[in-house]
Amino acid sequence: MSKQTISTAGELVLSLKSAARLFGHRRLLVCAGDADWCKGQVVEMVPALAESVLLIGAGFPELAASNSEVIAAKQCLSRLGREHQNIIFNAHAGFDVDAFGAISGTLSAGGILVLLIPSLDQWQFFHDPEHRRMQVYPQQFEDISGRYLQRLSQMIKASNQLSLLTQGGGLRIQEAENNPDKKTPGDMDERVTAPCKTRSQMRAVRGIHKVFRGHRRRPLVLTADRGRGKSASLGIAAAQLLLEGVEQIIITAPSRGTAEVFFHHAGKVLGEAHAGLSGRLQFIPPDDLVQTLPATQLLLVDEAAAIPTPLLEKMLTHYSRIVYATTIHGYEGTGRGFAIRFRKVLDSKTPQWHELRMAEPIRWQLDDPLEEFVFRALLLNAVPAAIDKPDSIHSQQCTFRQISSEELLLNEDLLTQLFGLLVLAHYQTRPFDLRHLLDGGNMEVYGLFDRRQRLIAVLLAAREGGIDPALADDIWLGRRRVRGHLLPQSLSNHLGLPEAIFLKGLRVIRIAVHPDCQRTGLGKMLLDKLQQDAANKHIDYLGTLFGATDDLLKFWGDSCYVPVRVGLSRDAASGTHSAMMLKPLSRTAQRLVDQAHKKCLAQLRWLLMDELKGLDFEVVATIFAMMALIIRGSDEYALSGDNQRELVSFTEGQRQYENCIDVIKRVTFRILGTGDIDAADARLLVTRVIQNQPWHQVVAACNFSGEKQARKRLREVISVHSRLHLSAE
Repeated sequence: MSKQTISTAGELVLSLKSAARLFGHRRLLVCAGDADWCKGQVVEMVPALAESVLLIGAGFPELAASNSEVIAAKQCLSRLGREHQNIIFNAHAGFDVDAFGAISGTLSAGGILVLLIPSLDQWQFFHDPEHRRMQVYPQQFEDISGRYLQRLSQMIKASNQLSLLTQGGGLRIQEAENNPDKKTPGDMDERVTAPCKTRSQMRAVRGIHKVFRGHRRRPLVLTADRGRGKSASLGIAAAQLLLEGVEQIIITAPSRGTAEVFFHHAGKVLGEAHAGLSGRLQFIPPDDLVQTLPATQLLLVDEAAAIPTPLLEKMLTHYSRIVYATTIHGYEGTGRGFAIRFRKVLDSKTPQWHELRMAEPIRWQLDDPLEEFVFRALLLNAVPAAIDKPDSIHSQQCTFRQISSEELLLNEDLLTQLFGLLVLAHYQTRPFDLRHLLDGGNMEVYGLFDRRQRLIAVLLAAREGGIDPALADDIWLGRRRVRGHLLPQSLSNHLGLPEAIFLKGLRVIRIAVHPDCQRTGLGKMLLDKLQQDAANKHIDYLGTLFGATDDLLKFWGDSCYVPVRVGLSRDAASGTHSAMMLKPLSRTAQRLVDQAHKKCLAQLRWLLMDELKGLDFEVVATIFAMMALIIRGSDEYALSGDNQRELVSFTEGQRQYENCIDVIKRVTFRILGTGDIDAADARLLVTRVIQNQPWHQVVAACNFSGEKQARKRLREVISVHSRLHLSAE
């Protein structure tokens, strides 16, 4: 590292910006000292910068009238797609890791990002306001560990990808790169024509046009790191197609805010025609899209990695012209996991699909030191261990053990492997999850290692319960919630079981198995090993909460977890309702879980005709199959002699469905409880009998020619299965 004398902070930032412009890169300057000293540096920097300055975090009222704009860290995501030349991030107001990662991608070539932090030796002890996001009852704010900040401090001390200014007078300036003849991003290729800024972006726009004009059923997958103009490419192409006469284009994304960059660039291309044509460009959330399946000439899916694979698959099945775009490394979703999860679906349903990788950054040159530092600091490029011979890994040779946060702090390779597994396994993994992993107050981490000590599977869990009895009534009545105890409070408030808060539970948050080792029983092995460990620690129950799908319900059911609640609202991102499942380990928990299981069925009986009327029939059928014992043992679904005669009168065509509805509902619960029914018949029973959907909707859902055929088939299904199963009982 080189050293030089700079008299003021203003001169320093100008010098760093000059070097950044020379190479088409950005610069990171870390100012480490107390809050007042850092504020003094900013007061010197801002007037020296000719362009506007974006200040993130509170604490600079005296700069309000200068060439600066102050925003809160939580507003950083709304800045995606914009460009900034000067950013100052005040970590004294809280180091929001997601915001830091997001805003760094908006800095353009020649720009500088100034990070204000406490002294490097003291940052880990700093009472960061962000700690409140990790604080769980009964933990105190000051008890939150600073391991993540300790790791970051160590990286800053050792990094050659940044400059460091300390309160004690120390200054370390980043060394210059070896190739100052690089062109700036705007000059990378003279053949690039507006509105595109790079060759990659031009190819992407042409690819989108080809999806519209070329053969059907040949979707395009755009992949890119952050800052490559992926969302802008979607907007540019969509606007060009509208100007050429296309009548309808739909854009979907995890949220309307995610699509802002798309609409911004589409609006720029449309120009004066925007008012007349914008109505042809419609945003629809993913869950609404797959529910309604509206007609469109082209479907664009932005940040596809942040949308669950089942929804993407439904889109692929229904729409013949579709473009998926996703970020490979970033907070928008885990693009590498998307590629692994979705590639098989594409190969199966649309084998002539195409992939286009956008490599050139829009705002800076390749090999940008700020991008490389952010990737390392936030583990955006984390990957699991390389498995050269997955067939050689056998579960009986694997070692299960708990992994402490301290071990992860001291072993960067293990931390990278672990986070790499989480990134691949879950579509909503974010940089904050890394911080929570190291500092979360109730987190437990378990790993499965092969003979070579490579991490091949990981399980994250949260300790819950053991809540003060004095809070029982307030939690039961919904007047109070304590942080970090999701399952016991839901059991108390939603199911009316106030005693649930006294028991100690372990909630499984994530399970991630190496993609080369999946479908080999390692996930179930993790749960079995966790159960043994939890029993030794006198934990009362294990539990989980997840977006309910047929496959996931069966996975947990195979390990003897039982459903106790289904969430009333559909998640906007995943399009699924949440399912809560429990497995008792103690006698007290066994009684509680039995009660919860029965209450769940009692609630579902009515909710499936109301708030849960749209719950997928596969999910309903799978849940009922898991409730077979309580259905058979309940008087609610028993059939008396009179009931059975009434049932025969229906199945033999002597009486109408509406006149026998009570006995038909009873027997349908029993039929679904067996789990021995094909999908088409299960759909009919669930939609008409359980969810009470009108006949015309049943006809459409089950592909009948009309109501007459639907009624006839319902009579046949009830007849066959009631004879089969009632006689067996």
